[in-house]
Amino acid sequence: MKAMVLSRISSFRDTKTPLEMVDLPDPIPGDGEILIRVSTCGVCHTELDEIEGRTPPPRFPVVPGHEIVGRVAGAGKGATRFQMGDRVGVGWIHSACGKCPYCLSGNRKCL
Repeated sequence: MKAMVLSRISSFRDTKTPLEMVDLPDPIPGDGEILIRVSTCGVCHTELDEIEGRTPPPRFPVVPGHEIVGRVAGAGKGATRFQMGDRVGVGWIHSACGKCPYCLSGNRKCL
C-alpha cells in the first residue's frame, strides 16, 4: 500500500514536505478488526502538532491521519458488523473501554 509517512520531527520553516510517500506491506486485520481501503483521509491540526513536535507520536515512522473514509477490503476472525465493500468512516475517538453499555451497543460514547 502507498502511504504518506512521517519519519522525524521537523519544522515547516525548514521543510515544506515533512511527509514522504512510501510503499508499505498491506496490513492484515486481527481478530475483530476490519481492513479499510482508504479513499480519503483528513489531516488536521493534530497532525501538524505531531509533525512539528508539540505532541510527538510515540514512535517513528508513523502514518498520520485519523479521519478516514473508505471501503471494507478484509476482515479478521469475528469481525461481522461490516461486509466486504461496505463504505465506512473512521472518526477520532479519545478513548473507549469496550465494556460499558455505550461501547457494547456500538455507540462509543464512553470516556
